[in-house]
Amino acid sequence: MKSVNGINWELKTIPERLILKNKQRYDISYLLSKIYIEKNYSDEEIFNNLNKSQTKKLFYINDDFKHAGKLLTECFKDKKKILIFGDYDVDGYSSMYMLYDFFSNLNIEFDYYIPNRHLDGYGPNIKLLKKLLYNNNYSLVIFVDCGSNSLDEINYLENMGLKTIIIDHHQIQHHKLFKNTIIINPLKDSKKINYHFLCAGSLVYYFIKFLTIEFKFKNINLKEYSFFAAIATICDQMPIRGYNKVIVMEGFENLNLIKSHSIKKLLNLKSKVTSTKIGFELGPLLNSASRLGYSNLPFDLLIEKRKINIDKIVNKLIIINEKRKKIQKETFFILNNKSNIFKSEVIFLFKENINEGLLGIIASKYVEMYNKPCFMLTNSKSIIKCSSRSINGFDIGNLIYLAIQERIILSGGGHSMAGGCSLKKNKLNDFKKFINIHYNKIFKNSKNIKYYSSEQNFISLLKFAKKEFKFLEPLGNNNSNPLFLIKKNKVIKMKIINETHLQLIIKNKHNLSCRCFAFNAIGTKLGYKLMNLKSEIDLIVQINNNFIQKNSDFNLIIKDAIV
Repeated sequence: MKSVNGINWELKTIPERLILKNKQRYDISYLLSKIYIEKNYSDEEIFNNLNKSQTKKLFYINDDFKHAGKLLTECFKDKKKILIFGDYDVDGYSSMYMLYDFFSNLNIEFDYYIPNRHLDGYGPNIKLLKKLLYNNNYSLVIFVDCGSNSLDEINYLENMGLKTIIIDHHQIQHHKLFKNTIIINPLKDSKKINYHFLCAGSLVYYFIKFLTIEFKFKNINLKEYSFFAAIATICDQMPIRGYNKVIVMEGFENLNLIKSHSIKKLLNLKSKVTSTKIGFELGPLLNSASRLGYSNLPFDLLIEKRKINIDKIVNKLIIINEKRKKIQKETFFILNNKSNIFKSEVIFLFKENINEGLLGIIASKYVEMYNKPCFMLTNSKSIIKCSSRSINGFDIGNLIYLAIQERIILSGGGHSMAGGCSLKKNKLNDFKKFINIHYNKIFKNSKNIKYYSSEQNFISLLKFAKKEFKFLEPLGNNNSNPLFLIKKNKVIKMKIINETHLQLIIKNKHNLSCRCFAFNAIGTKLGYKLMNLKSEIDLIVQINNNFIQKNSDFNLIIKDAIV
């Protein structure tokens, strides 16, 4: 079935015997059994989902933890000063907050630095390090969520006689060993592939947990740190499967034990906290600051203790986020009118003078809409900056690494689902050709197919939402909210929300009605179709899990419409 967004929707077929086997074995509904099989859930994953209180706690550790712990405790013993250098996103902020709180509790002398996206670029550079090290007697530098491939910078620190710990999860482009540098990165550990998708926040959490146990540190709030690891995992779009799912579940279990006034304010603990709320509300709010040049603001919020100042920073973040939304909407509207661009299997978009911080979030929107990898580019002085987002099975981080090796791009990095790079203008066509070649190798004869779980009606979806949807949580990358087909719907009422979203009341063929939302639909093909609907239409929908709680209305999210 061809959709408004150009996607071919097909029913995901599963052998009946497998569905019935799981249904009987775990005493669950036919629908939940089918969804688990669709997602390739193992027996262990199903058990953990159905018995959340019995979820085993994960503790990742390897030799690098021990070596890094030795470097760190030597600094503690000798009362040496430490510099923490982090990244300007939720993963970086969460990682830095945990280290900040940990060192503060131990009365360790340290400084921290968060680079400015527009002035400093991503990660460390020698010019910046010289500035930070000037007149400061640091003994140890800790990089979090960056630094794995900063060879020149590591060599510089080694020559300066400094020790370095790197806690990161991005692709490693070298196999060099250093005398005084320890790299904690799960991608180094080929024997523990189950841990390859841990983000920096999770690694910092486990590192602190290791140190606390190993050296018997007291008054360390590990339960609060587990929630920050969960936030980092969700907002960095790590696969919410296997060990990451355990991390997020553990973090949610400890939600009520957090002491951070800032997090309590941001999450509004009076309402239900879900992975969707964190990923689509908290994450964009915090990340918007760095995108528009206020890299320190989210971290200032996390470490602030005074409620009056917390309120001020939150209000400022809200204003910045609204500005980000406005710029993004205007840019999106301009780009979306160039419909010929989206006919290719990989989307390449170029617009001059876009704020670099918005490239990734715009790319994410197009991936969501068209189910295609998207590379969003803009000019930056004499070069082109690119931010990209991907689909399952198309490892952007690895492709950027290969493109650097082949001298197609100047620099870059990332992980499987997201990446960024810089390239010369005369290399743009070579870069496009390179990406398309690799895409065709992986998805040859692809017809842009997406699958929905089953055809349902309002009553069956309501029943599932109230009874069993909780056994799918927490949702996220590689554990997405299931998609359903609902047929022959009429729009009986509609209104526009915040000039961006659509709220609709739809009625089906059985005369049953339901409230639906089409988020960010204004200015899109889907939005135009829904606003000008003159007949019945089949819709691809999701259950809005933010509303699955007592005293809340059941409603759906419209993701697509069948032509």
